[in-house]
Amino acid sequence: MTSPLTAIFARIDTRLAAIEGVQSYQRMPSGDPDRFPAIEAYDNGDEPVPDPEVGVTRLGLMLTVAGYVETGGAIAHDALIALHAAAVQVLCGDEGSDLGLPGMVELIEIVGRRRVDIAELAKKRRLGFEQDFLIQYSTVRGDPSQPA
Repeated sequence: MTSPLTAIFARIDTRLAAIEGVQSYQRMPSGDPDRFPAIEAYDNGDEPVPDPEVGVTRLGLMLTVAGYVETGGAIAHDALIALHAAAVQVLCGDEGSDLGLPGMVELIEIVGRRRVDIAELAKKRRLGFEQDFLIQYSTVRGDPSQPA
């Protein structure tokens, strides 16, 4: 059986990579993207969520999604806003609210503010955003490889 985290990240990968117009998607990239617009996903670990349910460990996965567009100015900024909205929609919208993993993923929500910056990638200036998400899921107590 696939572990909950493996299943969750497989769904994240599928949804973010399928955003219309995205030319590059990577999870936990080891370098800068080479095609734009680009989306990246980062696993920032998880921590237990207090819950009195016996035999279950409820966890909160912290996920950061980063997006990049080429050049700068108003046109690039508008493209960046649209890219951010698409990423939020595929993760938090009606179709994405449990990543298609009912009973495993219990909650997905935005955590904190959208951060926007001029990103120097491959010695060229691009615009980028980062957005944090909290994904709450449950595993069998003492065995994070098994869904609850």
